[in-house]
Amino acid sequence: MNIINQLLNIFENIKDINIFNLALAIIIAIVFKIFGSVFAYIIIKMFNLRSKDKKKIKRNGFYKPIKIFFVLLGIYIGLKVLEIPENIFSSITKIFKICTIFLIAKGCANLFNSDSDTFEKVKAKLNFKGTDTAVNFLSKIIKTIIYIIAGFIITKELGYDLNGLATGLGIGSVVVALAAQELAKNIIGGFSIIIDKPFEIGDYIETTTCVGTVEDITFRSTRIRDINNQIIVVPNSIIADSSLINATKREKRRYELRLTLELNTPLEKVHELSNMLRELLNSHTSVFKDSILVYFDTISNNGIDLQIISYTSIIDYKEFLGFKEQLNYEILATVEKQQIELAYPSQTVYLKK
Repeated sequence: MNIINQLLNIFENIKDINIFNLALAIIIAIVFKIFGSVFAYIIIKMFNLRSKDKKKIKRNGFYKPIKIFFVLLGIYIGLKVLEIPENIFSSITKIFKICTIFLIAKGCANLFNSDSDTFEKVKAKLNFKGTDTAVNFLSKIIKTIIYIIAGFIITKELGYDLNGLATGLGIGSVVVALAAQELAKNIIGGFSIIIDKPFEIGDYIETTTCVGTVEDITFRSTRIRDINNQIIVVPNSIIADSSLINATKREKRRYELRLTLELNTPLEKVHELSNMLRELLNSHTSVFKDSILVYFDTISNNGIDLQIISYTSIIDYKEFLGFKEQLNYEILATVEKQQIELAYPSQTVYLKK
């Protein structure tokens, strides 16, 4: 609050500022703003002499932080030119240092983005062969550690005694432990998901609490988008302890149909229809031949039941629905060709005279 009050004093003393110095300060700030991107490009280029791709250089994690740093540096130098009172300028210097620390942390964190070139090189050198989910999780861990370190440095820069802070945490260790217990469970659950790999980002899963597509896995929770396009956030500790179905990992889908023929259908036609349906399923290249089952299953109250079962290599749900529709059409056409009538649920009622 004192820093804000001191900064407000600048405007109160504006009448004492030399017009020439004010104009010079504005020019310096504008120059650094205009050439900030150029300076950032030159510095990044110095560490990537072999790279000639401008877009790649601008994608570097430090490019934007360095660009912002030069803008702040221009403002800082401009304020220095204004000859602001020392007590106020010391607060400005402290703010500038804090911003610089944050920008350095931001640049380091950007280097460990899961899709950054630097992170790709680190993975190659360490021969890391984890999945995209594991890579994203590891990236978040490293970036969190970087920001925590930056936070401690900024805290010290603000003048807080870290030893006193540590003592305070020691006194309240029981409270902190209780508060962090659930967080620790979720972090451990997150590691279990990454190591065991029951699912990955993009997989369609079904748990005891929800059904949907996995969009992200963080330290604390897993985000799932359900069929209503809503985001469901499930704590990792719960999802790690729950049984789940990963539909994306399936290697085949099951097709099943029950045909009920009229009870007076000749047995020769029933037998002939069964053979024709087997040949029909065999003609589909996506159907696993050894999975085809067409049998006279039972005699129900409505008629003769034929059970048709097979597995297909079509995994995508939308494609499977199309396959299923086409196969149903073909089966009905075969039944009509044999001039066989399908039975419908019926009930005989006897009236007493």
